[in-house]
Amino acid sequence: MKDSQEVIRELSEHYEIFIATAAMEFPSSFTAKYEWLKEHFSFLNDMNFVFCGDKSIINADYLIDDSSRHFKRFIGQGILYSAAHNLHETGYIRVNNWQEIRHYFMTEELK
Repeated sequence: MKDSQEVIRELSEHYEIFIATAAMEFPSSFTAKYEWLKEHFSFLNDMNFVFCGDKSIINADYLIDDSSRHFKRFIGQGILYSAAHNLHETGYIRVNNWQEIRHYFMTEELK
């Protein structure tokens, strides 16, 4: 996604970043997803790549996702990344692009 690598690299200087993917929905995708993450986010520690089925297992402060179903049992703050399938969902902090994510987290850090 446009600006994702740049923003995640910048945020990783201020936050501990984990990439959680619900890979167990499509177990055969594991290797391809892992290799893609290593290629595009090589600046992150691959020990911070979490392949799971239920993202609520992640004990984190924030979860950015385009599916609000991952927020149901998540203990932190869910942030909904806008997509065609979630445009009518309400009740969540919403971001439309990675620049908005940068702004949100850099503003949070200043608080």
